[in-house]
Amino acid sequence: MNQARQLAAIMFTDIVGYTGMMQADEQKAVAVIKHYNSSLEELVKQYNGQVLNYYGDGSLCIFQSATDAANCALAVQKELKNDPAVPLRIGLHIGEVFFENEKALGDGVNVASRVQSLGQENNILVSAEFHDKIKNNSSFTSISLGQFEFKNVRKPLEIFALTNEGLSIPQRSKMEGKLKKRSGKKQVIIVASLIILFCVAGFLIYKTFFAGKADASNEQSIAVLPFVDMSPAKDQEYFSDGMSEELLNLLAKIQGLKVISRTSSFSFKGKNLDVRKIGENLGVDNILEGSIRKSGNTIRITAQLIEVSKGTHLWSETYDRELKDVFALQDEISKMIVDILKIKLSGKQPNQLAGSFTKNPEAYEDYLKGRYHWNTRTDEGIKKAIGYFQDAIKKDSNYAGAYSGLADTYLTLYDYELMSFDESTSKAKDAALRALKINENLAEAHNSLAHIDLHEWKWKSAEEGFRKAIALDQSYVLAHHWFALCLTAIGKTNEAVTQMEKARELDPLSTRINADLGMAYISAGRYDDAISQEQKTLELNPKSAGARWIRGMAYQQKKMFGEAIKDYQSALELSHNNPNFLAALGHVYASSGNIAGAHKVLDTLFVVSKQEPVSPFFFALVYAGLNDKEKALEWLQKAYEEKSGSVRYLKMEPRLQNLRNDPRYIELMKKIGLYK
Repeated sequence: MNQARQLAAIMFTDIVGYTGMMQADEQKAVAVIKHYNSSLEELVKQYNGQVLNYYGDGSLCIFQSATDAANCALAVQKELKNDPAVPLRIGLHIGEVFFENEKALGDGVNVASRVQSLGQENNILVSAEFHDKIKNNSSFTSISLGQFEFKNVRKPLEIFALTNEGLSIPQRSKMEGKLKKRSGKKQVIIVASLIILFCVAGFLIYKTFFAGKADASNEQSIAVLPFVDMSPAKDQEYFSDGMSEELLNLLAKIQGLKVISRTSSFSFKGKNLDVRKIGENLGVDNILEGSIRKSGNTIRITAQLIEVSKGTHLWSETYDRELKDVFALQDEISKMIVDILKIKLSGKQPNQLAGSFTKNPEAYEDYLKGRYHWNTRTDEGIKKAIGYFQDAIKKDSNYAGAYSGLADTYLTLYDYELMSFDESTSKAKDAALRALKINENLAEAHNSLAHIDLHEWKWKSAEEGFRKAIALDQSYVLAHHWFALCLTAIGKTNEAVTQMEKARELDPLSTRINADLGMAYISAGRYDDAISQEQKTLELNPKSAGARWIRGMAYQQKKMFGEAIKDYQSALELSHNNPNFLAALGHVYASSGNIAGAHKVLDTLFVVSKQEPVSPFFFALVYAGLNDKEKALEWLQKAYEEKSGSVRYLKMEPRLQNLRNDPRYIELMKKIGLYK
């Protein structure tokens, strides 16, 4: 007799390999089934459920809520690890159940059975419907395994695996179950390890997106989100962040694949947002995400590739390895991938991978820690980064990546006024040259040397260096950004705009790059575009002092002095009286006729300069606004002697227009190589 249908959380369980166990050791098999039955009865009752049927070595249970069912599944797997251990797999689904002749029937029961059939020992697999009920509950962690086509199920179903502590995650390539027979080639089985993950993920994306495509307009794009640290102590953030960044850098080497930079991708770290929304914000077609669990020398990496437009998984895989095995296949797999990319993509792409990695796991961990601390951009973090890079080099003196990281860090020390210009550039140059001696095709090292040349006003070699870095890695956002600054300085303003727009395309959520694009527009005389761009920057980051400063400059060039003053004052307030913004305010005061205001700014700059370093350029700027050419040029000479960063923009600085024809100004331009 039929009963009314009811919606329930359905749990199917199955003892893996029970038939073989019975044949091999009947006594052990009996003990296992007794342990299984008694534990299941007790725990299902504890979580408000009901055991409906036993099927030999399996069972069907129902619960009033998905939360109860998931908690019960976790408790069952934990309990059945006790002796005698029961190798169990569990499937969960939400669906309708009805009874006929004391048997539970219904489509929901059918689906739950098929979900369970995919599992392996110590797995808990759930359907997308079930996952929707628990995904916002912090007690449960999960990962998508992709979509599967089951027998007697009309539509493909997305399946998730719970990843709570103590559970195993099945490898998709090894999953079998009640699936439809599929024609054609099987999915590529990906060899695992950290380096293999990097290389093969890049190859997979190439295979998915580029094979057979000749039209450049079909270029695909991807963002690599920071992998989640799933380690028991949650103390491996440097490792998970580092893996994500290394993967991002590897994918960026693939010509024709646009890879969003770290700044934008990592801005979503810790935010529980739908991947489709993230993809929309970043302007990409695909997202790669995953998790890392590291305990001692054991590593588990799970990665999944998601197509943004559909929110579906194109690929996912889980790897379990020991740290000592990470680099065993590095050279072989890297060479295989690069060789394939040579043939399929560029034909003659240099090997950028050789020498940039290390075979020493301890050196690699030090390198990852160095990059992690460098990316914090704090005084303490930058100093720690140097120590870790140096430790990596001590363990592997031919580790080009560590030398390149060291070069970047020394340059950052100068930017943060933690090291003198001469010391920072000398040490950075030594490290970058050492990296290039090991691997002459390392884009990061070429970029570092070009950046040093830019600071030293070696315009030709700086331009050549940036072009070389971009040729080696067209997705290297820092090269595009710094090259745009170089081009602005030497007066190639239209190309500077192009390069800065490319940097923004690769790093769309970077406040700094968005703001600097506005400055590039100003240098090109596109003041309305600059104002519009800074408005976008402020929508991205309302607290950006730099965006207000640059917009103020654009307003000032349009003689909109009231708007300029308002923006400069806001920039000052947000930056806690940055001397650069204070000088800008003094200049616009003078330009708009507020002479007393300009002199008051000068007085303030003199007071500040007794407490902290203030560039002589800022004094020159205010005196230029007051049209006091003698003092303006006197302070510009001091700025030249101190190698002030602002001096490199003498050729394009619109606020110094009244000095341009003075022989002394021209002489300064000649000294820094900007006058022809």
